[in-house]
Amino acid sequence: MSDKIRPDVTADWARKTSQEILSEKIKKEINYCLDTIVMAVKRNELSCSFNTTLDKLTIKDLENRGFKVDYHSGYDVREPAYHSVSW
Repeated sequence: MSDKIRPDVTADWARKTSQEILSEKIKKEINYCLDTIVMAVKRNELSCSFNTTLDKLTIKDLENRGFKVDYHSGYDVREPAYHSVSW
């Protein structure tokens, strides 16, 4: 760790940087979901699932596009929670 004081690290900088990182993370997650949906459509399926839970912003984006997003909790502690999307 440096003894130098960093005047560039402010609350405004931290907020802006975290929003940029979150925005990029959400964009990647949405694109992953959309790619998965396209692959499911090509297999003539009417839904798909994701092996992880989705961020609230991703869910909102998918719902705004007309998709139905459902949350599924695992049946027991060995099965993780996940989301499914249908159209």
